[in-house]
Amino acid sequence: MSTVVPATRSSTASDTRSFADDEAPIVASEPGDRLRYALERPGQADVDAIVLVETATSQLFDLEHHRPARALIPTVGRHLDDISALLAGTRRESLRRRLAVAGGQAAALAGWLAFDRGDATRAHRNWDSALAAAKYAADGPLLACVLTYLSYSSAERGDPATAWQLAHSAVAHAGSDARARSWMAARAAEEAALLGERRAALAELDLAMQLGSALIQPAPEDDTAPWTRFFYRATLAAMAANVHGRLGSIQSARDAAGWALRTVGTEQIKSRAVIMAEVACAFARAGEVEPAIEAAHYAVDLVERLEVTLARRRLRGLVPVLAVYSTSAPVRELLARLTFE
Repeated sequence: MSTVVPATRSSTASDTRSFADDEAPIVASEPGDRLRYALERPGQADVDAIVLVETATSQLFDLEHHRPARALIPTVGRHLDDISALLAGTRRESLRRRLAVAGGQAAALAGWLAFDRGDATRAHRNWDSALAAAKYAADGPLLACVLTYLSYSSAERGDPATAWQLAHSAVAHAGSDARARSWMAARAAEEAALLGERRAALAELDLAMQLGSALIQPAPEDDTAPWTRFFYRATLAAMAANVHGRLGSIQSARDAAGWALRTVGTEQIKSRAVIMAEVACAFARAGEVEPAIEAAHYAVDLVERLEVTLARRRLRGLVPVLAVYSTSAPVRELLARLTFE
């Protein structure tokens, strides 16, 4: 879904593509690198093209909910190319800021897709570009988004202290968006809990609950920030189950998992895979094997269809918990699926 630039006197689709091609020997090879280059090289574009770019960027975040990363990465890369060409062709500062934000959002998404594919190097290159765009446009919510994505990367590297700091800092930059701030506070709570910082984890989780316990699932046409549309009360409940589980509060984790199940909905999307994986973990720790198996199978189905890396990691944590029940045929069947070979 590469952005199509409307035919106007100042900018055409063919002009956009030829500009990018002409600059290929000068601009770095990654789309995110080209975005950073374009931030420093103004020219001209028009409002109609920018509106189209902003709409397409939002739509790409919506596609990410139900499309595997490997299938979406080329489309996002082309979209970043188009934004970079437009940005390099724009002189008006107000329009450049809007393009910078759209480009930063697309780079943030490209980084997340790369992270989901296990390519940390490419993820961080894109996130560096997104941070540059956030700085250029003085856009706090975009900065907060990237910091939160980086928190997942730090956690993956085995650095929960940095992950906690990044997510905690993100809350302060997210502005008034309750959905974004709730997600970021819940992320901070997860990493504080992993460090055994009980008081801090519960304080972060309390803030997340205050902000997000009544959130409904957003619609594509509303004004929700595109990178937060996956997050609503069911996602928060699943993250709360993770926090309580990490703190050893088994009954609280089980209660949060029950809340997640009551509010999760039926959409075949990536966030539901993560939610069901957390539910399965909470039930398994509480010794409720049958609902754990049911939730886990549902999560595995979505993981296999949509390649949800976060859910896959959570499900692998079920293996040692369920191993004690391996005399059960249903448990053995599930354990065989959790290898993800």
